[in-house]
Amino acid sequence: MATLAAFPEPMNVEAFLAFYDTRPDGEKWELIDGELFMNATPVIRHQKIVGNLIFALGLARRQSGGQWDALPGIGVRLSDFSFVEPDVMIRPLDDLRSHICDDIIVAFEVLSPSTRGHDLGFKRANYATLPSLTHYVVISPEQPEVRVFARHAGWSEEVLNKLDASIQFEGLDVALALRDIYADMTAWFKISN
Repeated sequence: MATLAAFPEPMNVEAFLAFYDTRPDGEKWELIDGELFMNATPVIRHQKIVGNLIFALGLARRQSGGQWDALPGIGVRLSDFSFVEPDVMIRPLDDLRSHICDDIIVAFEVLSPSTRGHDLGFKRANYATLPSLTHYVVISPEQPEVRVFARHAGWSEEVLNKLDASIQFEGLDVALALRDIYADMTAWFKISN
C-alpha cells in the first residue's frame, strides 16, 4: 500500500489517483490545489438528498428522453492539481468506462460542515472553468435552501428556499423542484410551505 510520503507535494492528479487506488472502498478523497482531503462519512440527510436527486433526475430523463444521466461517485479533473467528486452530476448519456470524466453538465454538492468552505469557494470557482458545465447547485441538508450558479447568469448566485420553487436546466429541458430534492424530509425542517 502506498503511503503519503511516497508522493510529491503539492500532489498532482496522477499521484492522487495512484494513492486513491490504494484506499478502501467507501473512502471519499479529493485533491484541492495539490492538498489531499478526506471527506467525512455523510449523514442520513446528505444521503437522502443524494438519493432524491438521482431518483427525480432519473425519472425526468426517462420521461423526456434526454441524452444525459444523473450519477454519483464519478471524479472530475479540474486541473493538474485538483480532482473532486461531486455528490451527484449530470453528464452525457454514454458508456463511460472510467470513474473519471471532464464533461459534466451540472454538478450538485450537498453541504456539510467539513466541506462548506470548499463547496462555496474553491469548487464554485473551479467547476465554472469546465467548458461543458452549465449549472453548479449547492444544497443545504439543514433547511430547504438551494444555491444555483448558472453559466447563462454569469455564475451569479440564486438562492431558492421555497419547496414550490424549481431549478430550470434550460439545455436539458428539465426542471427540478425543491419539493423533489427534499422529498420525505419536510418533517425534519421547521417550515411553513
